Amino acid sequence: MKMEVNWLEGFIFKATCNGHEVITDQHEKEGGTDKAMTPSEIFVASLGNCIGVYAARFCKRHNLPTEGLKVFMDWTVVKDPWRIGSIKAEIHYPHDIPEKEKKGFLRMAEACFVHETILHKPEIVVELE
Repeated sequence: MKMEVNWLEGFIFKATCNGHEVITDQHEKEGGTDKAMTPSEIFVASLGNCIGVYAARFCKRHNLPTEGLKVFMDWTVVKDPWRIGSIKAEIHYPHDIPEKEKKGFLRMAEACFVHETILHKPEIVVELE
């Protein structure tokens, strides 16, 4: 997989992958213009979206409705080193789920690709050309 990330102006960057674009910026207090989510917010959004996709897949497999399905994300920032310290995902599902399906629903959501990637720390190499 390949992605290109280009500086646009200030702290605004555009990531392009498979013909799709995502823009990031920084909050004004951090020198940005607050025109888009920050990279760390996109990171948390990536996890929330992935959990949502896997929850929707579970619903489709079990003939459960997906209308109103939401994922609320909450996270904390810690220091030494400065990073996201904890993330909480809360799935809001406004329909009844048979008791026997609840464990599977959560297990499927927790097994999303982004969550598994975080749990099994990928090797990250940063090079300067």
